[in-house]
Amino acid sequence: MFNKDDLMDGIQFLPVESYPETDEVFTKTKFTPPFKGEWLVVWGGINTLVNYHYEYESQRYAYDFIVVKDKKSYEGDKELNESYYAFGKEYIAPADGIVVGIENDIKDNEPVGVSNTDDPAGNYVILDHGNDEFSHLSHFKYQSIVVKEGDTVKRGDLLGLVGNSGNSSEAHIHFHVADSSDLWDSKSIRINFDGNNDMHQGDIITR
Repeated sequence: MFNKDDLMDGIQFLPVESYPETDEVFTKTKFTPPFKGEWLVVWGGINTLVNYHYEYESQRYAYDFIVVKDKKSYEGDKELNESYYAFGKEYIAPADGIVVGIENDIKDNEPVGVSNTDDPAGNYVILDHGNDEFSHLSHFKYQSIVVKEGDTVKRGDLLGLVGNSGNSSEAHIHFHVADSSDLWDSKSIRINFDGNNDMHQGDIITR
């Protein structure tokens, strides 16, 4: 807490919450990250310091990925989606599954930095992998999704393009797995990334 002279009057320390009963339970399905090339984990891990999703049960083990070059995620006008390295990149299926949900008609946020909180997932694809495991892949580029509900997809198949739709501050990939196709009424499951289960904020992932 700061006073009128911008001097600190007080500070409150809170414990970092943890959920050990679910932190060590991984998906039965083995996943690969839903992209090609080199991406940065901007949010990811099993505490709120490195992953703001962690406090929300439905997205606790979510990841957000961006593309960075020379420590920046864009070049040029930072208010334009096209300036961001991630914008328009291929967004691919992280495992075999059946498409059970799609939204493809949410405009990308522009100027960048103004989020759409009315449609938080933006354009999305939901995949059913069996075992009560559903991928939630969000923030696709407007009208870029190339699959439809009922389609069967294989790991690595193109789903659409990365965008900046929904509650998104810039073009990025949001990926989490839950026990239901319902974005809100579900429980997130920690993702088994083919044995690489320690990905967290700051890691560079190359595929």
